[in-house]
Amino acid sequence: MTRPYRDFSDLVLNTEKGVDYDLTVVDRGGKVTVTAIHGGGIEPLTGELATAIAEGEHNLYILRGLRPQGNETLRVPPSRYDEMRLRALFQRGQAALSLEGVGGEEEAVLLGGRNRRLRAILQETLKEAGWETKSLSKVVAPHDPALFFNRPAQGGVQLELSHAVRTAMIDGPLSDFAWEEEGRRNERFQDFVDAVRSALERYLLEMASDLDRTLKRFERATDAFPPSMRDGDHEHEEEDS
Repeated sequence: MTRPYRDFSDLVLNTEKGVDYDLTVVDRGGKVTVTAIHGGGIEPLTGELATAIAEGEHNLYILRGLRPQGNETLRVPPSRYDEMRLRALFQRGQAALSLEGVGGEEEAVLLGGRNRRLRAILQETLKEAGWETKSLSKVVAPHDPALFFNRPAQGGVQLELSHAVRTAMIDGPLSDFAWEEEGRRNERFQDFVDAVRSALERYLLEMASDLDRTLKRFERATDAFPPSMRDGDHEHEEEDS
């Protein structure tokens, strides 16, 4: 088979789990799910970055290509990726962060997605950490709800890492699964992970603060009602009883 698989079901029906691919699904009850649906030999280092970013706090979902070669055919398009365990993580959480690998010798991180606030925070923190950032420019709009990472309630963001960016994060080539060795990861790998984790922390704090302010406004508005309006329903219940 030379063409990429149409969707997850197509992949499952035509491959063998544990031989061609494997899945990592970790539900930490987090509000953010970090994903790499093209990990392993499909887009090297994306799965390792997702694991490091999610560690101990965020939900994690990774599909890894395991073949010695030919993993590119395991690449399910982001607009067609729909798998029940990932869907469940999205339904229980609020936002998603997707790690993708692309070609190119320019050290740039491309950002896109429906969650504008998270995207802006990520762009700011990555720039502060020394990474060049650009907006995604594709045929399918990055905010399109058909893209799997946009499906959570608050949407999501995709970070596309060029070949040059990923190569800069390890000592050695992105080949023969050598990138999976932790000892090959250098300071730039950790700098990137720290920047993204910092952005996620800031995003969650801001969302919690927004919710707190909304609740306080609601309480103030409720307190402004005359006592007769606030207690009216209760009085009627007593009369009916």
